[in-house]
Amino acid sequence: MDYSSSGVDIDSESRAIASLIGALSSSSRESGVRGAPVPLPGGFGGIIEFGDSRLALATDGVGSKLQIANELGRLEGVGIDCVAMNVNDLICVGAEPLAFVDYIAVPETDPEVHAALGSSLSEACSMARVTLAGGETATLPGIVKELDMSGTALGWFPEGGEITGATLEVGDVIIGLPSSGIHSNGYTLVRAVVERSGLSLDSPAPFDVRHPGREVRRFPGASGEVSIGEVLLNPTRIYVDPVIDMINESRDGNGPCDVSDIKAIAHITGGGLSNLLRLHDSLGWHIGDPLPVPPEFGWISEIGDVANREMHRTFNMGMGLAIAVSKDSAVSVTNWISERLPGSRIVGEIVDNGRKVTHNDDQIVFDHY
Repeated sequence: MDYSSSGVDIDSESRAIASLIGALSSSSRESGVRGAPVPLPGGFGGIIEFGDSRLALATDGVGSKLQIANELGRLEGVGIDCVAMNVNDLICVGAEPLAFVDYIAVPETDPEVHAALGSSLSEACSMARVTLAGGETATLPGIVKELDMSGTALGWFPEGGEITGATLEVGDVIIGLPSSGIHSNGYTLVRAVVERSGLSLDSPAPFDVRHPGREVRRFPGASGEVSIGEVLLNPTRIYVDPVIDMINESRDGNGPCDVSDIKAIAHITGGGLSNLLRLHDSLGWHIGDPLPVPPEFGWISEIGDVANREMHRTFNMGMGLAIAVSKDSAVSVTNWISERLPGSRIVGEIVDNGRKVTHNDDQIVFDHY
């Protein structure tokens, strides 16, 4: 099995997005005016001018992970997924997340559903240290058949403080931050694999769920063995703490390095390791010592007969965020982060290989996003 055969073709999606961007008109605001666009390589967020500051915006949803949550009636973690997917993108441009707004679409109103979502969003915004500034709920019978949820996050950084990957150099070091599991992409393939397995989402997970640096969040009132559904709905990790603290303290001269030593940050979501290619036009990334892979990925690969390259093209495979730093600051930054997020460590380096991502598995090579 692969992502395309289950219903999502990443390459076709990339071409469609390129068509959309090509059809968009330029901004009506010119440089020097609040709201004027600031060019941003990588595309992890949009940046606009705002006096001597810059504002960053990111928008995303939970995706088809919601279909599993809807089927189980377990919405406790989906607000965390929604906030995480947005604020983690803002981090990648060096922006501190400030506020979040949500959009919820339902086929019919249900106070219990909305209460569960509100509680989840509140928890998520506390974790991300952002203000829940508002939102919109739409009841759309005939248009949506089940709950859908997305959101937008606003962040800021001082003028000239963007982190884009433009200063990357050969020999810079890649630090991997562990994921909490699948996060919020690739679930079209995940659901196809679950169907092939013949197991229900309530079935005990057919693998040892223990993994260094993460715990599976149990459903309220759950007891006994951890279910497949609990593993698959484990909320996306939010990286505001510790990454934004590291960036801000480094800007102030109190961090583990000078802020200029933080070269690039990549959120490993849809597209897997190919996301790294968004951050430089010519240099490549070699993952020579990858983080341990959570057990659910092995199960997905085995049951779905999914090739290792396809797994690394679709999922985070245990590394939810990658930070490239200068070689001289690599040890101090790694120590600083790993004290706050255990399991974080050096996984590779920046190389001059013609803009490719390579891996200790020589079958895993990506030359385009």
